[in-house]
Amino acid sequence: MAKLVNMRGLQQFIADIRGSQNKEQEKLRVDKELGKIRKKFASGNVVTEYDKKKYVWKLLYIYMLGYDVEFGHKQAADLIPAVKYAEKQVGYMACAILLNEKDEFLRLIINSIRNDLISRNEAFQCLALGFVGNVGGAEMASLLTVDVMNLLTNGAVRPIVRKKAALCLLRLIRKSPPEAEILAPDVWSVKLAGLLEERDLGVLLALVTLLLGIVSRSYEGYESLVPKVVRLLERLQNVKKEVTPDYTYYGIASPWLQVKCLRVLQYFPRPDDPAIMKALLDVLRKIISGNEVAKNINKNNAQHAIVFEAVALALALEADTDLLTSSVSLLGKFISVREPNIKYLGLENMVRLAEVPAVNDTIVRHQKSIIATLKDPDVSIRRRGLDLLFTMCNSQNAPEIVDELLKYLNVADFSMRDELVLKTAVLAERFFPSLQWYVDVMLTLIERSGEFATKDIWHAVAQLITGAPELHEYAAVKAIELLQRGTSHEPAVCCAAYLLGEYGRLVKDVPTKAQFALLHERFVAMSAEAKGLLLSVYMKMVLQDPSADAGLKQQVLEVYDRYSKHMDADLQQRAVEDLCLIARPDVARRNVVAMPPWEKRKSLLLRRLTEKEGEEADEQQQKPVWLQEDEGTGEAITTAAAPVSLSAAPPAAAAKQEPVDFIGLDDGPAPSSNGHVAPAAAPAAASAGVDPLADLFGLDAPAAAPTPAPMPRASDPFSVSGDLHGLMGGAPPEIRPVGDPVEWFGKLCVSSAGVLYEDAHLQVGMKLQFQGSQGQLVFFLGNKAAAPLERLILAVPPQPQFAFQLASVPGRLDPNKQIQVPLMVACVSPFLEPPRVQIAYTLPTGQQCNQTLPLPIVVSKFCTPPDASVPREVFFNRWRALAGPPQKQGQRVQRLTSLSTPPVEQMLTALGLGVQHGIDPDPENIVAVATFSFTPAGQQPQQVPIMVRVEVEKAQHMQFQVTVATPDVNTTSALKDLIAHQISKM
Repeated sequence: MAKLVNMRGLQQFIADIRGSQNKEQEKLRVDKELGKIRKKFASGNVVTEYDKKKYVWKLLYIYMLGYDVEFGHKQAADLIPAVKYAEKQVGYMACAILLNEKDEFLRLIINSIRNDLISRNEAFQCLALGFVGNVGGAEMASLLTVDVMNLLTNGAVRPIVRKKAALCLLRLIRKSPPEAEILAPDVWSVKLAGLLEERDLGVLLALVTLLLGIVSRSYEGYESLVPKVVRLLERLQNVKKEVTPDYTYYGIASPWLQVKCLRVLQYFPRPDDPAIMKALLDVLRKIISGNEVAKNINKNNAQHAIVFEAVALALALEADTDLLTSSVSLLGKFISVREPNIKYLGLENMVRLAEVPAVNDTIVRHQKSIIATLKDPDVSIRRRGLDLLFTMCNSQNAPEIVDELLKYLNVADFSMRDELVLKTAVLAERFFPSLQWYVDVMLTLIERSGEFATKDIWHAVAQLITGAPELHEYAAVKAIELLQRGTSHEPAVCCAAYLLGEYGRLVKDVPTKAQFALLHERFVAMSAEAKGLLLSVYMKMVLQDPSADAGLKQQVLEVYDRYSKHMDADLQQRAVEDLCLIARPDVARRNVVAMPPWEKRKSLLLRRLTEKEGEEADEQQQKPVWLQEDEGTGEAITTAAAPVSLSAAPPAAAAKQEPVDFIGLDDGPAPSSNGHVAPAAAPAAASAGVDPLADLFGLDAPAAAPTPAPMPRASDPFSVSGDLHGLMGGAPPEIRPVGDPVEWFGKLCVSSAGVLYEDAHLQVGMKLQFQGSQGQLVFFLGNKAAAPLERLILAVPPQPQFAFQLASVPGRLDPNKQIQVPLMVACVSPFLEPPRVQIAYTLPTGQQCNQTLPLPIVVSKFCTPPDASVPREVFFNRWRALAGPPQKQGQRVQRLTSLSTPPVEQMLTALGLGVQHGIDPDPENIVAVATFSFTPAGQQPQQVPIMVRVEVEKAQHMQFQVTVATPDVNTTSALKDLIAHQISKM
């Protein structure tokens, strides 16, 4: 009766924890119980093993709730030598959870563990083997390995013990030092050969797992086991009916064992015995050619796992061409299916096959299907498709593949543009059919890739053109055309500047003064390094023709005179030296000479690609999510959205998919908390060369363009007073949201993913990416209900301040399915209110939902922080220049709770503002700067400089004065409201 009461006490404690109303109440109950247990253990009275068991169970439960358990370890260890299974079990379990392999307490129980291993009680042996297999370290490996080996080779024990012994021995091997050879190959190869004759498939699976761990270190000494593994594979392929149901998976004989056998053989060299080699090839041929697609996705997964390992083994063995060709044909079917995991693995294995010259022609037959994978919604599949195109490219198909990659560059995800640009450049350099084709492709690549074109790419172009005199005039003409098209990204400007500085004199149709004007209108927006290059190019332009235009020389002298006083030491020195050279033309012409051809050396691009692949090899590859099956359909889903371009036609809506969690998806580059892609490409200056932040960073350039008149003010999307649905723009709908859309909207303003709307039937999630004046949003529409959603509408009404491109939306959304709808947006002019989206659907019962919600496209999404710190005097000079409203506006925020400065700084950073320290005289005040980007229709991108000052009330930190100053009225008002709302809700 007493024991029953004690067990009821344990149950009551768990019930109390589960019944706690809040975290504080739970913590009080846990602290009370810990104090009680500590008092019992420290009382000095004898605690029975049963009581120890009960208290240790409580400690385990408390530990798994997340609380620290700093005592009771010794009492748990004392339970391991217990006679009863129940006490011994909780002792092993507690030590496995509370201790690690380096804990000193383990030394106290090693003898007890060994006693259990050598006992005749199989239950005790399993407990000890399970504990050592999970917690065993180097010390246990040196003391217990022999006992574990004896259990493994003892044919008198049951299979369950031998399975655990094999896996435990694998743990000890891995934990033992490399120099400590605990398994002698000459002895253990013979023992394993005998053990592989075992009939029990469970024991065989554990033995092959052990063998895989051994040969992954070194296969030497275990070559005699290859025939055994091959015969085991033959047995699994030929005697399927003899396999017990416990080891049959959808009619396949132990697919896990087949996969491990195929993987073990990949570590060994090609068998010398012709009979063994023939038997192995027959097995591989049967696996690869006998694969049939089944309706059940689980059976397909098991079959395909075996097929992929068989293909990998065929590659490792350098099998005959017919077998590899069959592998290519099979993988070609895989890359054409809709199931993302199979498509990914098919591409991954075909990349390895593409390195075999004998089957390259066969792979080229699937080129259209491979190119189509670049449009797959899953970014990991797009990456593998790019890898395969790069590997299979040759001199015959290079022009077509490079052309496709250049087209894809316009819509490629930001996360893979760096790799895409580099690999396209390498292919163009490796397989160019003519030099003019190379120049055209590389300049197009540099123009389209923008800031993703590294210095190595345009350096490689300059090296090749410099060494080919027949290209000099042609390249200079193309460089002029590049600048005339309005390209302003730094890599493109640097490449064009180099070509014009060296060979611009050869272009007679465009005078040098016009070439200078094309370059200099982009000068202000360039980095210090690029400006240094342009200064040198200007010198060469002046010296190209002794009768150079006097106006050109005067313009160049003005640039040199200005930068001879610049704060950057390198630019200042260049300008001073160039002024001296211009004053002495004879000296200048002797020293400022044309660049000589480069010496032949290893390609800069190949070296860069090798470095990049070496870095990626150390990182875990991004792969599709392996999803659990749906009992009804077995369909799989992906989680990435394909990007769209504002210049291309909208893609079709993504296929229907099963519901997934919207938060935490990883289908693109790691954005910051406000959805900006890092590093953001700096928008180009206006066509007139105006740099809006020039004076803010120490340059006395002209002021920014005049701002447009303020737009009419609509309802404040942050207002939480009044009727919620009136705020959303319509009458109360029949179907109401399950939460607060205003709160969801506010969270999305400072994050890159989240929920936009949710009710009992529909959930709408979003992912956002912004760069400069453009952004990409992906809607994830998931049907949560058991009924289909009819007449589904997702529409974004036009608004003059934005340019939208929304993909098509199907009219029906099936139960428990999800679709992805991309939206591209470009900011055309400053705005006050965010755009809105209309979401509507109808249930089969006739109920309707019609919501008009604000989109989280707020002014901060188009803000970019500066790369450098702003000097204090520069900030306040600009701050004082904007005297007051409407360009400078303030608002006082009253909070109910205290708020420290660091969270406010984090919030401003999440909004895309660059927090500047040391500017405000009061260290508790916060100063931030940024630029707001927009691109008027048919014009160059423009920027509005932003200055923010948040003053903190000193006593209680409950009042904040938010002041925003910009040359644009709408930007000032919208950003002020946004910051004030975020501070009030933090």
